[in-house]
Amino acid sequence: MKVSRSTHIALKPETVWAEVQTAGLLQHIAWPLVRFIPVDDAAFESFQPGGRYQVKLRLFGIIPFGTQWIVSSLHEPKGTQWPKRLRDDGYSALISKWDHWITVAPDKDGGTRYSDEVEVSAGVLTPFIWAFAQIFYWHRQRRWRGLAKSLASRRVIAAEMAAYRSAVEAGDDDRAWHHLERVHIVSQPYLGPHLASHGAMLGFAIRRRYWNEVLGQMVRIILAPLGSLTGRLPVGNTGRSNVSAFAPMPIPADLAQELREQDKIA
Repeated sequence: MKVSRSTHIALKPETVWAEVQTAGLLQHIAWPLVRFIPVDDAAFESFQPGGRYQVKLRLFGIIPFGTQWIVSSLHEPKGTQWPKRLRDDGYSALISKWDHWITVAPDKDGGTRYSDEVEVSAGVLTPFIWAFAQIFYWHRQRRWRGLAKSLASRRVIAAEMAAYRSAVEAGDDDRAWHHLERVHIVSQPYLGPHLASHGAMLGFAIRRRYWNEVLGQMVRIILAPLGSLTGRLPVGNTGRSNVSAFAPMPIPADLAQELREQDKIA
C-alpha cells in the first residue's frame, strides 16, 4: 500500500536538499511521534549513498517499537539540476518494506515543492502501518513547514549562544546576559526555543547564585506556554527578571538585520 503527500516549503530547494540528507532533520520532523536511536550508539549525522543505519524506534519518544534499517541512496538527474530524490529502502522484523522516496524540486510559486512517497508492506498489519504512515507523513510535513519559518531565527540563536558561551568562558557575566537576552528576543515566536532560552537563563542564574533571577526565570517558564497559546507574547522582551514579562520592547537594529540576512541565505 502506498502513501503520497506533497507540500510547499518556503525555503530554497538547495537548502531543503541539504537538510533532508541530515539525521538531525529526521529527528526534528518526526518528533514527538517517533524518536530514532542509533543501535550501539553508532550515531550518524547524514545519509550517505549506500548507507545502512540501524535504529531503535520509540513511539512518542518512549514506547519501544523494535528496530529498523534505514538504507539510503541519493538520486540526482543527469543533464538537469532538479528534481533530486533521496530514497530510504527500509525494513524491519515487523515491516518487510518501507520504501520511502523524498523528492525536492523548485516550486513554480517560489520556494520548494517537497514530496513524500512511501510503499509499505507488513503482512496482515499492512493496513495499520499504512494508516500510521498517513498520519506520520502529514505530521512530518507540518513540522517541516514550521521549521522553514523558524530556520533563520534558529541560525541567529545558534550564533548568539556561541557568543554567550565565549562570554561565560571569559568570565564576563554582563556580556553573557546580553547574549542570552538576544536569544530570548529571537526565540519568542517558537515555544521550544523560547522555553530553552529561559532554561539557559535559569541555569546561568543558578550557577551564579542569582536567586532573584532564578525565581524570575521559574515564573517565566510557567508563563511562556500561556503566552504562546494566547498569542500575546510581548515582542522584543529581553526575558530577564529586571523587566516586566508583559512589556514589548524594540528589537535591536543589528539583531533585526541578522535575521534579514539569514532569511536571504535560507
